[in-house]
Amino acid sequence: MKLRFPIKAKTIIFIVLFAMTLGGISLLICGRVLANTVDRKYREDATNISATVAKVVDAEKVKNVRNKVADIFNSAENRVVSDEWGTDEFYEYIALFDSVKDDEDFKYLLGYLSEIQSVNDVDCLYISYLDVPTESFVYLVDASEEDACPPGCFDPIYDQNKQLLTDPTVGFPAYITNTEAYGWLVTAGTAIYDSEGGVVAYAMVDISMNEIRAEQASNILILFLYLAITTIILIVVIVIIIDNMIIKPIKKLSVSAAGYYTDDNAIEHDEFSKLDFHTGDEISALANSMKKMENDLNVHIKKLLSANTQLSISKSVANRMTELATKDQLTGLRNNTAFELDMKTLNRQIQEGDTDFGIAMIDLNFLKFTNDNYGHESGNAALVSLSRVISEVFAHSPVFRIGGDEFSVILTNDDFANIKELEAEFNNRIAAAYGDETLDPPMRISAAIGYALFDPAQDSSSSDVLNRADKEMYEHKRAMKSSGISPIRP
Repeated sequence: MKLRFPIKAKTIIFIVLFAMTLGGISLLICGRVLANTVDRKYREDATNISATVAKVVDAEKVKNVRNKVADIFNSAENRVVSDEWGTDEFYEYIALFDSVKDDEDFKYLLGYLSEIQSVNDVDCLYISYLDVPTESFVYLVDASEEDACPPGCFDPIYDQNKQLLTDPTVGFPAYITNTEAYGWLVTAGTAIYDSEGGVVAYAMVDISMNEIRAEQASNILILFLYLAITTIILIVVIVIIIDNMIIKPIKKLSVSAAGYYTDDNAIEHDEFSKLDFHTGDEISALANSMKKMENDLNVHIKKLLSANTQLSISKSVANRMTELATKDQLTGLRNNTAFELDMKTLNRQIQEGDTDFGIAMIDLNFLKFTNDNYGHESGNAALVSLSRVISEVFAHSPVFRIGGDEFSVILTNDDFANIKELEAEFNNRIAAAYGDETLDPPMRISAAIGYALFDPAQDSSSSDVLNRADKEMYEHKRAMKSSGISPIRP
C-alpha cells in the first residue's frame, strides 16, 4: 500500500518549517539587536562629540559671529531656504553673508571645528543658532569638506525639535535620518552657553551611517548563510536520528503486520518475533506487545487447527454415514430414504409457490421371473442395467431406487420441460434392449414408465403427484402385457 502522507515526509516538512521559522525569527532578532546596538553607539558618539565641542568652543567668538549673521538675516528682505540651493535667488541671498566669512572669529571657529572633525572622523561639524520668530535653524559655521552650508543658510525647524522654541536648553537629542541626498545620518546638537548662562548657539554634529548600514547588511547576509548552513545540518541530523529511532522501527512494525495479509499460506507467523528493538521507549514496548500477541495467536491457531481437524473427521464420518443412509448399494442411485427427504422438500416448495416439478415412476417387469429362472445375480444385473438407462435418459434430474424393482425420478429443469420426448426416448431404449437377441435373456430388460406433473388444481402435495405417476405407470404396465410383452424364457 502506497502511503499518501508518510510519517517521514511529515516529520521532514515539520522540521524544515520549524527550523526555517526559528532561523527567520533568530535572524530578525539578531538583525534588530545588531541595528539597535549600532544605532545606540552612534547616537552616543554624536551626543558626546557635540557636547565636547559645546564645552570647549569659545562661546564669545560664537556669539560675535551669531550677532553678525543674525543682523544680516533679520534685515534681509528676501530669505531663501536651503531647499532652493542651486538657484540664482539662493546664491543672491547667500551673497549677503560674504562679509562674515572674512571675520576673524569666523575663521577661527572654522579652523577649530575642522581640527576636531578630522580627529573624530565625523562627516560634519557645524554651529547653528535658532531664530525663534521665524522658527528657523540658521547656519553660522560649517566645517564640512563637501557642500558646506554657508553662513545665513537656514532650514525650518523640524517638528521633533519644536520644544526648542520654549526651552532652548534641551538641544538636539541624537536622532537618525535617511534621506536621498545624504543617506543614513545620525545628528546631535548641544547648547553653547555664554558667560552669562544664555544659549548662544548649538554645536551640531552629523555622522554618516552609510558604511555601517552596508556592513550591517553584509553581516546579516553572512549570518543568514551561517544560519542556513546550520539549519540544513541540524535538519539532516534530526531527520537521521528520528528516522533511526522512530521511522524505521515503525516501518518494520508495519512490514511485519503486512506479512499477515500476504498470499503466504503459512498458518503460524513469526514476523514480529524476528524484530529486535532496544530503543527503550514506547516503540520497543509496542514491539514486545506485538510479539506476545503473535505468540498467543500462534497458540490459538494450533488449537483451532486441531479442533478443525477433529471437526473435518467428524464431518467426513457424518457425510459417509449420510451417504450410506441415502444411497442404494446395488445401483449407486439414491434410495427411498433420500426420496422421502426430497418429497418433503417438494412440499415446502409447493407452499412457497415453486411448482415446476414432476415425478416419473418406473418399474422393472418380470424381476421375480428372472430371479427364479436365472438367479438373483441376474436379477441384480437387470436392475443395474435399468438404473443406467434411467440415469442416462433423465440426466438432469435426481433418480431413486425406492423399492425392489421400483424407480422414481423427480423431474426438474430440462427434464421437466421435455418429459414427453424423454419418455419416448426411454421407451425406445427399453424396446431396443428387449428386442436385442444378442444379449443374454436376463439383460433383455422390460420396464414400464408413468409420470405426472404438478397441477395445483388437483395436487395439494408431492404425494398426490406421486400417486398419479404411479397409477400412470401401472396402466402402462398393463398395456404392455396386453400387447404381448412377456419374460424371455431360457
